[in-house]
Amino acid sequence: MDWHAIQANQLDVSFGIEGFNATNGWPERWKQRENIQFKQQHGETQDIDESGAERWIVEVLPDIIKEYDEHDIFNADETGLYWRAIPEGTLTFKHHEAAGNKVPKDRLTLLLACNMDGSEKLPPLVIGKSKEPRCFKNVKKLSVAYEANCNAWMTSEGWLQWLKKLNNSMWSKRQQIVLLCDDCAAQSDDIRLTNIKLVFMPPNTTSLIQPIDQGIIANFKRNYQSLMLRRLMAIMDLGDNETMRAIELAHKLTLLDSLHMQKDAWSHVSTSTIVNCYRQASFVKAVEGDSTIPVPGASAAVVGNSSSVGLQLPDGMPTNDFDRFVEIDSNAATRADKTDEEICESLKASTPAANQLEEEERLDAADVDDVQTAPAMALTFANAVKSLDFIRAYLESTGCDSYKTFYALSSQIYDHRLNQAQTTITDYFRCV
Repeated sequence: MDWHAIQANQLDVSFGIEGFNATNGWPERWKQRENIQFKQQHGETQDIDESGAERWIVEVLPDIIKEYDEHDIFNADETGLYWRAIPEGTLTFKHHEAAGNKVPKDRLTLLLACNMDGSEKLPPLVIGKSKEPRCFKNVKKLSVAYEANCNAWMTSEGWLQWLKKLNNSMWSKRQQIVLLCDDCAAQSDDIRLTNIKLVFMPPNTTSLIQPIDQGIIANFKRNYQSLMLRRLMAIMDLGDNETMRAIELAHKLTLLDSLHMQKDAWSHVSTSTIVNCYRQASFVKAVEGDSTIPVPGASAAVVGNSSSVGLQLPDGMPTNDFDRFVEIDSNAATRADKTDEEICESLKASTPAANQLEEEERLDAADVDDVQTAPAMALTFANAVKSLDFIRAYLESTGCDSYKTFYALSSQIYDHRLNQAQTTITDYFRCV
């Protein structure tokens, strides 16, 4: 009997379905019906194909990019983000005994995309597990595009929907673009696109020749984690949480808070960083008379340590600790890679996201309880931070289209704090 038929019958037992019996002809009919095709398995975890990358750069890429201006050449890729993560095993309140804490690994998948000259960064697509967490209540328009499924993964359906929306946006601007991305099962090309030419990069080469992997994602994550630590210290400055552990303070961060910080972090990825990362990946338009052959990774590294990219780290946090902190989600899953048993269990669950939603609602409620109006507010940094939360809530409730000015105001308040007698991170924590 065909292996697929045997596998189908085994899954039938796992699901508890009675009366189903897959014949030898069933797999072929199923593949035709669901448009299933065989593709050679590959991925970023396999050996890097350096020779394949160099051939593609020399023989294929020039013909692709010569037809487009730099502002019409885009690259997109997914990354995982532990959005509530705190430095693992390094910090605790000074008056607390050191205790082992499991790092919060509330994971999101983000799709980031930008063009070659850095003039356009597409709005991030964020994929979570909970479709309508409590913190989204009264928010008419989110600062980013947000989708949800039970595993917070990029799926073929999600990818095609994103492509469709992007194609419509380009059509409305009468703009023709080329979009380069890695070749994986989730990223299908089964869609008619009028304004996007979709190009898949060769297997096992993206770490060398995909621009967004040359430092753009890393820069975004450094920005985000810097904002995360800034937010954490601001909560401490409110003065109401001295009995709480650092991990409990991290749980006060809502998904909505994180989405705003993601948008802010993405907006701070500079044009020069993007341009340099494209060059690092050998995306250089040919100049007449120049016979130089580009080599992947031949240019200087564009993302060094955190101090080289101008981030304001909390006083008292060593650079190497921050570097390790940023790398915490570097291997977070963004696509399906599960056993048959795991797939069955996730599909059989009648409420796959119920526990997650219940936990988010509990945490959101706790966070809301912390925001209370007062008859008269002292002119302190702590109250300025509270006021920022109220201003943001108002903008969310009115369907604000852009938070750029709000983010600038937030940065001004936090930066002004730096010029005063600032509390350092070591005033709250001690190394363990």
